[in-house]
Amino acid sequence: MQLDKVDKQIISALFTKGRESLTNLKDIIFKSDDETMSHTGIAKRISKLEDNTILKVQGNININKINYKTLFILMEWSNYDEIRNIINSYSECPRVFLLAQVTGQYNLIMGVIGQNLDVLHRYVNHCGPTNKKGLLHSALIFGSDFILPKFLPLNLFSGKSNEQNCGNICSDCEAYLDGKCDGCGNF
Repeated sequence: MQLDKVDKQIISALFTKGRESLTNLKDIIFKSDDETMSHTGIAKRISKLEDNTILKVQGNININKINYKTLFILMEWSNYDEIRNIINSYSECPRVFLLAQVTGQYNLIMGVIGQNLDVLHRYVNHCGPTNKKGLLHSALIFGSDFILPKFLPLNLFSGKSNEQNCGNICSDCEAYLDGKCDGCGNF
């Protein structure tokens, strides 16, 4: 889908204030230099952008304010099938906020969120992809406070576990059984 001037104005306005009312948006979104859009027209445009998965209006979290920590795992896999398997396995993990194929020394990067560094270490040792077959080598980068983006699209508090996707079943995990981890769906 090609974005036009109106689409770009809507996205920009919602980026600034995602809860902006349609009534207020109709006063700042222009079809031409002097013609504003109706709130009904704006609502239809927003729906179209959402239907085409270009825009998603949601509540995002400032992880700095809740003292959560981040970990970036840079990985080199031996072939594309293994990369695809890791992407499929971890794309619904509630702790993963970033999965991207990259070029250079590594071919996949994963961003992981945790309540503290101990949780992130347990993730690497028990749940993360660094224990999977086909990994040639990896690097771990523990992050400090996020500067940009300030808010992340995370669903930390759903209580929903997706352990069936990654194959790391919490009830079989040593850290879970020892009471050192509450499971992947419990933040």
